[in-house]
Amino acid sequence: MAAVKNILKHVSTEVAGRRRKCYRRKSHEILKGDLCLVVRDGPQSQTTYCTVCASEILTKADGVLADLRVQFAATHDPGSQE
Repeated sequence: MAAVKNILKHVSTEVAGRRRKCYRRKSHEILKGDLCLVVRDGPQSQTTYCTVCASEILTKADGVLADLRVQFAATHDPGSQE
């Protein structure tokens, strides 16, 4: 049986090794030692987000994933009218 694919492999967290700016709001600083959300946009490109913005991003992602689960659950429901 094939392994389950990780569709979120381009998203991770890391501890900032230096001071950074949040990609979403430049006024938000990520200080050295702070945890931040990292989204890899390509092999040499990544964006980082502070904890405040990361929380908002992850909340939105939770909603999108919940919607996808509902859509797939409806296709497996034997009582559905499709």
